[in-house]
Amino acid sequence: MKRAEESLPIFNIERFAIHDGPGIRTTVFLQGCPLRCKWCANPESHEIRPRLLYLNKKCIGCGRCQAICPRHAITISQDGKALIDREKCKCCGTCAESCLGEALKISGKWMSPEEIYDIVIKDKDYYKATGGGVTFSGGEALLHIEKLTGVLRRCNNEKISLAVETCGYVSKEQIELAYQYFDLFLFDLKTLDTDKFYTSTGGKLETILFNLKWLSEEAADRITLRIPVIPQFNHTMEEVGEILSFACKLGIKKADLLPYHTLGLIKYRQLGVPYEFPCQSGLSEDELLPYKEMGEKMGIQMSIGG
Repeated sequence: MKRAEESLPIFNIERFAIHDGPGIRTTVFLQGCPLRCKWCANPESHEIRPRLLYLNKKCIGCGRCQAICPRHAITISQDGKALIDREKCKCCGTCAESCLGEALKISGKWMSPEEIYDIVIKDKDYYKATGGGVTFSGGEALLHIEKLTGVLRRCNNEKISLAVETCGYVSKEQIELAYQYFDLFLFDLKTLDTDKFYTSTGGKLETILFNLKWLSEEAADRITLRIPVIPQFNHTMEEVGEILSFACKLGIKKADLLPYHTLGLIKYRQLGVPYEFPCQSGLSEDELLPYKEMGEKMGIQMSIGG
């Protein structure tokens, strides 16, 4: 799909979602993220461009992709599997269109604000019946806040509740603009350790804390803090306790504990990208119960899993 100036990079739109805010929702996932969390479950969202996924188990070794690729980026190995030269590949989608086994697929496409709105408005009755709405996620949705305003304004006019899941690593101007439209901020906070944050994500924690403090001063009741609990990173009572205490100081009364999972691990293989995080065993919800109880004693409304 040819990119238009007003278009937005979308890698998924999930209707009838129940974990991205209250009620039944439609979650719109946008590509592009300023962080590189080593445990990220959506590596296909890192860059603002289509990505080619290769599902090895579905490959039947027919060789159609090798024959049709205009950049000669694919060869078939002796065991009948596709080998992709990611440097040559430009994700034109020609191979995916010709793949008989559906082993190749393109993740991400450019959509106009009108196309996005036409999808999310379909379930308006469900939003109203369940107290749901539309959630924008990513990647980092607020990187695209200026182009999203047309969709957001139309949803506001229809009295559709709007939420955004954000890491907060955006400019103050982008946070201020988002504040005009969203009634719920699902705001990630992974640690209060500046050095640890930089080492594991490549970002500056100071920017995130600045935006979180500003937003909490304006509307703490619109914030649900989201704490991903990650083994070998922040999976201790001390560290999660520090984050919850910080939330209390900001007047934030709701928090979600998100147990680490490895559901996205297969995507790294499909993208031909190494998974750098050493832990490959997920956490159960039961393992987060002590953290939930700790937060509730502080007066925070806690949930596990969002």
